[in-house]
Formats: sequence, C-alpha cells, structure tokens
Amino acid sequence: LYPVHPLALHLGKMLAGIVRGLMTASSVILVAIIFTGRFWSFINPLFLLLVVLNCAVFAGLGVIVGLNVKSLESVGLFNNFLIVPMSFLGGTFFDPATLPVALKAIVYLLPLTYTTIGLRAAAYKPLVEFPWFTIPVLVVVAGVLAAIGARQFSTQQD
Repeated sequence: LYPVHPLALHLGKMLAGIVRGLMTASSVILVAIIFTGRFWSFINPLFLLLVVLNCAVFAGLGVIVGLNVKSLESVGLFNNFLIVPMSFLGGTFFDPATLPVALKAIVYLLPLTYTTIGLRAAAYKPLVEFPWFTIPVLVVVAGVLAAIGARQFSTQQD
C-alpha cells in the first residue's frame, strides 16, 4: 500500500521508459551524425514524433513484461522471442512492401514495421510521400499497451 495511486506509478514507469528510449535514440543519432557528416539533415518534427511514439510503444511493452515476469531469466526469453525477431522482421533491413503477401501480413502486425517505414520516409522522402498511416497505428498500439499495463499495474497485489 503506497501513498501514491497505482496509475501514477504506471505513468511514472511509462515516462521513465520513454525518456530512457529517447536517451538511447539520441546517442544513436549522435553517432550517425558523427560518422555520416549529415548534420541534422534528417531530423525534423515528424522524425522526432515517430521516435517518441516508438519509445512509448516499447515502454508500454516493457511495463507489461516487467509486471508479468517472475525471474530475470524470463526477461531474456522475452528479448529472445519477441524483440530480436521483431528487429529483424520489422523492416529495418528491407522494404516490407517487397515481401510476399503471407509474410507481409505477419510483418505488418509488428509495431516496429510502422516505426521503420515512418522514420525512413521522414528522413529521406518529401512530405507529400510520407506514409501518414504510421502515426495513428503507433498511437493506437502505444495506447493499447499503456492501457493493458495500467490495468495490470492497478490490479497487481505484490
């Protein structure tokens, strides 16, 4: 029994996850700028919005996993069976539009696919070619994961 409402604790965990993700993304962007010499040419408000939404999605996922794992080894299972495959299948190394229909259906179930499509377009394509569907998809996924985490957080007994 804490003197703080469980939903406030959940919000704190979510915001901490988002800030942690933004710090990691900032360091990766800094390294990209140093090695490519393209100083801030790919950074724009749309790019930053997608980075924040991606951090929110994975912060929500992290809260859910944190509430459900029983040991540290379970976190490794989550990483091995969800995060690593998603990083390879999420369109990071290929264009999902070029996949066969069956595989495309699976790849478009992953939230990282929408982040990758959006970030690539925000960085390298003109605004008229931006795939606007990526933003509401990420907002909905982040909202659903946050709601699931909030519900689990508020009903947590230990």
